[in-house]
Amino acid sequence: MAISRYRNVRTVLNANEEYTDIITKRGVDYISHYSFSEFKSLKIRDLEDVFITKHIWTTGDRYYKLADKHYNDSLYWWVIALFNQKPLETDVKTGDTILIPKPLEIILSAMDI
Repeated sequence: MAISRYRNVRTVLNANEEYTDIITKRGVDYISHYSFSEFKSLKIRDLEDVFITKHIWTTGDRYYKLADKHYNDSLYWWVIALFNQKPLETDVKTGDTILIPKPLEIILSAMDI
């Protein structure tokens, strides 16, 4: 069963000035956001039992597709994004090498998830 990364996340109400245009366009008083703590930085010792699969990014690739292929669960797309320090697919260019850490259980444990 997949562990949701939202299971222990609280929601905050955001009315910051930088969101004024969005708030006005939506006709609301605030925007609701998830409040995330920072992930633990991985150390070399955390990766001793991890092996890395390399994937060359091509047109049509998506993190969720890679997660489904390598972890049998598309919900873990964010692990690949976080591990590569490219949080959005728009940060990845065709030809970039994407590293996919395995086994997933060790990575999640090392991240304190």
